[in-house]
Amino acid sequence: MPAVPAAVIVFEPLSPASLRPLLGPHEPPCLSLYLPTHRRVPDNTVDRPAYRHLLEAFELALGLSHSRTETERLLHPMRMLEADRQFWEHTRAGLAIFAAGGWARGFLLPRPVAPLALVTPRFHLLPLVRLVASLERFTLLTLTSREAAVFEATAWPEVAASDAARDLTIGPLDPLPLRAGARFEPAATLRRDLVIEEESHEPHRVHVGTGPSGRAAVRVIHGGAGSKQDDIDLDTESFLRHVDDVVEAQVSRPTGLPLLLVAAAPLAATFRGLSHNPLLLEEHVPLDPHLMSAADLAAVVAPVFAAAHARRIARQLTAFRQAHGHGLTAEDLAAIGKAAVAGRVATLLVESGRFVPGTFDAASGRVVCHGEPPGDLSSTGDRPATTAQDVLWLLAEAVLLHGGAIVSLAPTAMPVPSPAAAILRH
Repeated sequence: MPAVPAAVIVFEPLSPASLRPLLGPHEPPCLSLYLPTHRRVPDNTVDRPAYRHLLEAFELALGLSHSRTETERLLHPMRMLEADRQFWEHTRAGLAIFAAGGWARGFLLPRPVAPLALVTPRFHLLPLVRLVASLERFTLLTLTSREAAVFEATAWPEVAASDAARDLTIGPLDPLPLRAGARFEPAATLRRDLVIEEESHEPHRVHVGTGPSGRAAVRVIHGGAGSKQDDIDLDTESFLRHVDDVVEAQVSRPTGLPLLLVAAAPLAATFRGLSHNPLLLEEHVPLDPHLMSAADLAAVVAPVFAAAHARRIARQLTAFRQAHGHGLTAEDLAAIGKAAVAGRVATLLVESGRFVPGTFDAASGRVVCHGEPPGDLSSTGDRPATTAQDVLWLLAEAVLLHGGAIVSLAPTAMPVPSPAAAILRH
């Protein structure tokens, strides 16, 4: 058998932009793999065996219509990853891989996904589209009068959540290094003593003389330009202005993510009064973050993003009800299919966790539902990968390709009994 060329899986951050190249047709067969993973031992010891079972399922399915050589060419990038022991020691909560023609793309996910192994004419991206649609990415600024730190994290609702405020999860808080100035290396925190030279900056001290001209026997007394408390307030304000400049330049502008402030109420009021950062949220957490653990921080910020997520869902449901009143909605999958190929779907509401096997004609919009949803192949590896396509994803893909939006809703939040509903363009 000829040698298989070396290949690697290219991993990218999950975003609408990173999913776009995977939309549309690719050289079939298209392999889509999803697997829940674990961050730490001993939980992550089950991840590689589960992944290996999914590869075995792919091998069984491909072997039905492809030669051994072609099967190995298609699976080669995935097999290389299975052998990479270091990779399996540094995963996140979920894994998604897409392979075709000997190349592969992957994503490390902030939340678990149901295990899947699909061999279909197009990539199955709906779990990732649902995830992107439900994520609330943000940055977090923790601030005291002497230190500032910034974290990036993601919030998302649980799959079956009916109450977003109760079931929102905050992912790990990843610290973002900040550079205090040109002569300093990036560090996890901005320290006031690096910004304010307290020993030399003391306007509350004035020099007075005791001689006839005030020049002899110089001594230093406190008073004059301001009190010691006034000086502390000026130093604090100088530090806060520096923090605002650094965070806006090094975090907010590059990421474009909303910034949530955690600081004691008086300090928060001062910072908000002087900040020029347009991404600083109106909401803030009026608590002193000093000595708060990562778990404590996640707990105090969760309600803010749960409320933001709930407001976003409420706006979508209100928009659906208003459109319904004007006859601009569709809930039957066949009607949604025809509207999707005509480019008439502005927003598609899709039920989380559903897989509807069937076919979709991208030319006519005809939808045919048949078959059973795929089962979990990660535990045994003795069954071939699923070849059924998900009608919900095929509809969502058509909507995305025509510039529409996808909104993922919990089953109890869907405004209709159907697993999908559409808001139509005029």
